[in-house]
Amino acid sequence: MAAAKPWWLLLLPVSYLFHLAEEWWGGEGFAAWTARAVGSPVSPTRFILLNGFVWPLFFSLTIAAILRQKLAWFPAVFATVVLVNAALHILGSLATSTYSPGLVTGVLFYLPVGAAALVFSRRFAAPSAFRRAVLVGVLIHAVVGVIAFA
Repeated sequence: MAAAKPWWLLLLPVSYLFHLAEEWWGGEGFAAWTARAVGSPVSPTRFILLNGFVWPLFFSLTIAAILRQKLAWFPAVFATVVLVNAALHILGSLATSTYSPGLVTGVLFYLPVGAAALVFSRRFAAPSAFRRAVLVGVLIHAVVGVIAFA
């Protein structure tokens, strides 16, 4: 009998959609908040284009990881990206004493789902693949940050 597929990993892209909605509509919106709080706005057009590319890619790769155990490393990439993002929303809110749009979904969704996905990948991916996946997740978040604020 085949092992059950980890369909719960779809919580990663679902939480990403909720997070994007909060960043767009939460408070003054993430673009306005970054302009005010850090002096460097993320343009709404860039926000839409970047996430319009990344979300479908990450959704597709999550489906592939669910269907093929040899891709069990990918949830570690995605989880690392969302965990870094949650940490940055928390730090941004603490540093500015303001609400960073994305903070609520970062704490309520990204932290638990990201942690669970890391545990999943650590269990099913080869140790070297897991370590590389975490590093790639950090690098992806850094690159996205550079693109968003360029």
